[in-house]
Amino acid sequence: MKPENITDQILSLVKAYCAPKVVSGLMSNLRRTDVLEQRMIGGKRGKQKIEISLNDPEKLDRLITFCQTRLSPDEVCQVLMGIGDVFKQHGENNRAEEMYTLALTQDERVAKKGSIAEAYMRRGEIYSRKGQWKQSASDLGRSRTMFSELKLHDFLGRVENILGTNHAEQGKIKQAVEFFERALTLFERSEQAQLAGTVLMNLGIVCNIIGDYDTALTHYKRAQSCFEGIGDVSRLAEIHHNMGMSYLAKRRHNEAIREFNASYMLSSTMQNISLMGLANLGKANAYYYWDDFPMALKLVSQAVESFTQASDRLSLADAYKVKGMIHRKMKRFESAESYLQTSLRINLELNNLLNVSETQFEIGMLAINRKKKQEAIVAFRKAKTGFRKVGAREEEKRTHSIIHCIEDGKQ
Repeated sequence: MKPENITDQILSLVKAYCAPKVVSGLMSNLRRTDVLEQRMIGGKRGKQKIEISLNDPEKLDRLITFCQTRLSPDEVCQVLMGIGDVFKQHGENNRAEEMYTLALTQDERVAKKGSIAEAYMRRGEIYSRKGQWKQSASDLGRSRTMFSELKLHDFLGRVENILGTNHAEQGKIKQAVEFFERALTLFERSEQAQLAGTVLMNLGIVCNIIGDYDTALTHYKRAQSCFEGIGDVSRLAEIHHNMGMSYLAKRRHNEAIREFNASYMLSSTMQNISLMGLANLGKANAYYYWDDFPMALKLVSQAVESFTQASDRLSLADAYKVKGMIHRKMKRFESAESYLQTSLRINLELNNLLNVSETQFEIGMLAINRKKKQEAIVAFRKAKTGFRKVGAREEEKRTHSIIHCIEDGKQ
């Protein structure tokens, strides 16, 4: 993480609302205060210039106070949402949530209704990223009602898209597609290329879940054109990751690694730790299939660090699953079981049926390795039921085939 990047972005945002000279004066004051306090507590007294980081909660609190004394409640709401967006871009979901919550403390009688609706939408998206579905649904429901009343169709489409993502993450594929299609219709009517591209990407993810990998790649490539046209680096990083996942499912591992490397390179330019973690996790999967377990373990451990820092519990559970798979292959069965059961617990807590099913499948594979056929059948049947519910047809067929082989004594 590079705090100066966050600082520069926040300062640029605040200068759009306050005179740049006034903002520069605040920063000078913060530096003088730091120098004084360091001298009083016996800190080093060098001639080196002190750099102020707005990633420091104390400095950021003072900046927010500065804004509140000079701006209208609606402008403060916009600034706080902007700061939240900066943190979100860098993968710091807890800090982003804090800023959106502060934005919602502005007096609704004074701040514009559209700004309040936006704050609910953005916090709802953060809750979605953290797998907090109930909180997300509550915030998105409020914003949806407000945007409908205000007839703000583009914002309404954004809410529909996030709701689609929520349902997809919980394995409710049919409902997810309905939300995505409504969002795509709204964005295509208003010719919003970036937003239409985001929905196309999400439709690709759904196709990937159900095993239609070629259609998924078609959606991704259409979305990629949208994002390249407007230079959206963040979304391009996501697209390359998702394309990597489709190539991984098709066992085209070299192409998958190429896409994951592209995703990592783009996300690292923004220091988006969550996306960087996903790229490393994707590569870990590829090296796992190549039986290069040391490299796979190194990459997945790096991913765990990223997801922990980003408070990304859903991806963390996926990383634990991969660690369990690696330990199983190395015949470290107790460690494998610990990781897989931890992944299962988190996925159950987050109500992610697809990930629960994938983890149950790996638990079944572990049981086979340990010659526990009955335990394996129980786990595979749970996995098969889950895959059927979410529409993951290819995974359901594969699991059914393994159950059949075990029952016939071929496993």
